[in-house]
Amino acid sequence: MIELAEVGLFVVLFAALFVGWVMGRSKSKKKPAAEKKSIPSDYFRGLNHLLNDQHSEAIDAFVDSLEVNSDTFDIHLTLGNLFRKKGEIQKAIHIHQSLLARPEISAREMRMVQLELASDFMSAGLLDRAGRLLLNMASTSRKSEFHPKILSLLVDLYEFEQSWDKAVQIGGELIKDKPSKKEIKRLAHFHCELAQDFHKKEQWKFALQSYKAALEVDSSCVRASIGIADVLDGQNRYRDAIKELKHAVEQDPDFISLIVPKLKDCYQNVWGSSGYIKFLQEQNEKKPATSLIMALAQHYMETDKEYAEMFLVEQLRKHPTLKGFKELINLQLDNEEGYSQQHLEVLYELIDQLVQAKHKYQCRQCGFAGHQLHWQCPSCKNWGTVKPIHGLEGE
Repeated sequence: MIELAEVGLFVVLFAALFVGWVMGRSKSKKKPAAEKKSIPSDYFRGLNHLLNDQHSEAIDAFVDSLEVNSDTFDIHLTLGNLFRKKGEIQKAIHIHQSLLARPEISAREMRMVQLELASDFMSAGLLDRAGRLLLNMASTSRKSEFHPKILSLLVDLYEFEQSWDKAVQIGGELIKDKPSKKEIKRLAHFHCELAQDFHKKEQWKFALQSYKAALEVDSSCVRASIGIADVLDGQNRYRDAIKELKHAVEQDPDFISLIVPKLKDCYQNVWGSSGYIKFLQEQNEKKPATSLIMALAQHYMETDKEYAEMFLVEQLRKHPTLKGFKELINLQLDNEEGYSQQHLEVLYELIDQLVQAKHKYQCRQCGFAGHQLHWQCPSCKNWGTVKPIHGLEGE
């Protein structure tokens, strides 16, 4: 049973088609007056299909009954979009190609149809055809109102293909015409994707260049700073890596759980733990997080277990987290024997299972949650919106 909202949509389209038909007929001056007043049989056939919940057949009949002219052009375009959104791509392509074949449409209307046709091809997986059409449009309409939309579709296409070099090139053109925050952030991540490929191949110079290009596009791109630190670490440039990691914390403290382990390794290779502990203490005063508290507690355990336990209890009172309680129970296990120890072990296992079951990352845009960090949200496809979870169940 079709939903009420969809029925309403078809009723609106039905009314729009009727209005379009009337307007189209009133504009025609080449046909006899008697013919102008008659409603085509296809229209009644479409109405019959609509009343019988045969919506696709109804739309087909309405399309057959409706002439293409300046008054009905938008209706045909809307019908094609409707078919694409409903997954009937071939019908959408047919409508849009039929519109292109009409000699009476204007140059502006032709561009509008070509854009919709390119979207049809992309939805159908015909990426080569979509690419050729969009590139041809881009080369012939650089100063037109449609140029940003053409570039945006090309960027979508190259992103889907993971052709990061092409995505970077077209994305750079797009932000010149349309410097939106979303497009800027997306372009920065394209540079990071390129850098990541270079990093895997140990092409350090090109990896650094790409990460730095990402920061030139978006100075707040924490992924680029962490990536630079990873490259520098791979080259044994630990001091430079530490600077980049500290800069990453300034860009976005929410990623502290990723940064702390990397920072610890770098400090151990150059200056020991003193600078590392000072950094943890400063950051914990600014914005407490489980990763910081746990790292400090582990450090205090090496010299004074009792102080470490007191520190952890104090922090948990202010900022309770499941991970913190798990660590506190772990510290107390060595001090207990018999039933008390067994009870603590059961409690530890239960909290551990709960911690493992909880998601670690969540998209701030759509709410998608998972155990792994995705720089592009798998659900809403936005870049840089997935972050570590904070609060009782997270940091």
